[in-house]
Order: sequence, then C-alpha cells, then structure tokens
Amino acid sequence: MTSPSVKQAYSLLAERCNVMLNSKFIMSSNCIASILKVIASVPCLTNYLIKCSQDFSFDAAFNQATKTSKFQMPDDSKTTVALVTELLFRFDRKEIDLTKFIKIYFPEKNFEGSYKAFCQEVIAPYLLSYSTIMREEDVEDAKKDANVGAFDAARTQVTQYILALTEKVTSDESLKEEKRNDYILMLNGLYYAFEKDSAKMIKVVFIGLKSVMASYKQGASYILAIEKILESYAVI
Repeated sequence: MTSPSVKQAYSLLAERCNVMLNSKFIMSSNCIASILKVIASVPCLTNYLIKCSQDFSFDAAFNQATKTSKFQMPDDSKTTVALVTELLFRFDRKEIDLTKFIKIYFPEKNFEGSYKAFCQEVIAPYLLSYSTIMREEDVEDAKKDANVGAFDAARTQVTQYILALTEKVTSDESLKEEKRNDYILMLNGLYYAFEKDSAKMIKVVFIGLKSVMASYKQGASYILAIEKILESYAVI
C-alpha cells in the first residue's frame, strides 16, 4: 500500500481534528482515539512526531504550561505537537482525567463551554503546528540533494537489511503483536524516508527506529549494520 503524501496526511489529520473542534464533550473519547490512530497509522505523521519529540520532556513542558491557572500553550510548533500528542495519549489511557483537566484550566459558565474553549485553545493550535512542521519539512525535501549517488548506494545496502529484519520480526513468534506492528511500522518508515531522498528524514526515522527496537536483541546486529552504512555515506 502506498503511503499517503504529505498533503493527504495533513488532510487526514485535519479531518479528525475538525470533527473534535465541532463535537460535544460526549464524543471527546472517540475523537481523541481517532486522532491518535491516524498519527500512528500514517508514516509521515509518525515521523514528524518523532522529530518533534527529540529532546522533549513532557513533565517540563506540562509544568511550564500549567504554572498558572490558565493553560499556556508552548510558543514553538515542535513542542506544541509533542506536548498535545502526549496529552491526548494520556487522556486516552485515562492517566489524566480530561474532565478535571478541562474544569481546572478552561473555566467557563458551563462545562460544554469549557470543552469548547479547550478545543479552540489546544486542538486548533495543535493542528496549525502540525501544518507548520510539515510545511517546513516539505521545503527541506524540495531542495535538490547534492549527493544523489550516495543516497542510491546507501539505499541499496540499507534496503537489504530492512527487508531481512522485517522478515525476522514477522516470523518471530515470541513477539507480541503490538511490538511486531511497532517494529514493522518504523522499518517501513525508514524505507519511505529513503524513497523521499531526505537525509534529514532518514536521520529522524533511524533515531526513532533505533529507540523503538532497543530492547529487541535479535535485531541489534541489523540496526548496527544500518547505522554503519548511514555513517559511511554521511547520511547521519
């Protein structure tokens, strides 16, 4: 299956965010789950999130946003994407109570008004920040790479390891389904990054792949081999 383009990916995310922006609180759980699902299932959205999450501390960002009685969104797009995605995840997992959160930080005359304020002041800027990140990345990808030959050579070598590791993960019956899906998603993401001929995206995705598969000892030699190839061609 062909991965959605950047434009298509944004449309998918915007569709789900807009549903939440126009919904009642009773639909909030479904809306949040839908947003998280599209981010997890669309490779470029996942990759942008990985990029935004580098050197990100949820506790530090959350403390900064809640240091007053009014929830203060971050000033930069990367932190906004990372913070709100993690917030949505914690709402979805019931680790943070959405009702209490809204009542505390978005007080209005009635609860639906508070929920509406939350959507307008958190979800709307979140979608805008994702758009900003994607637009900036698209500009980078549009720049002609001065070393196409190196990309081709690196792609040829790395692809062999991606395919071999994918086959190993797929056939490993000791892996839980969730882990297997995560590994395959990241491996597909690295292949997709090479297809885009973007050194920046390759670096971001590889860092994510290395982190996600850190506990998978059977794949350590494959990851190391990929890393050495990327280093030898100055991709990372």
